[in-house]
Amino acid sequence: MNLSESGFALLIKCLKAHNPSLIPIVEANEMGGFSDDFYNQLREIVCDEFCDNGLMPDSEPNEYGLELEDLIDEIGRFFIS
Repeated sequence: MNLSESGFALLIKCLKAHNPSLIPIVEANEMGGFSDDFYNQLREIVCDEFCDNGLMPDSEPNEYGLELEDLIDEIGRFFIS
């Protein structure tokens, strides 16, 4: 199972902002074979981006936030059944 092309690009954007050292690891493995802890770490990074840039002033998700929520779900499908 792999992330969608848009999901992968969004993940890389989040990693650039919050933990660029993980980019080569993610790119080399194309989102396969990571531990549950690593997938959770990726989800936490996306959550950080969501908190920083994905909310409107009324705390509702903006369009970017909705994309981030979808990515969090997409990553979760790798290890949550």
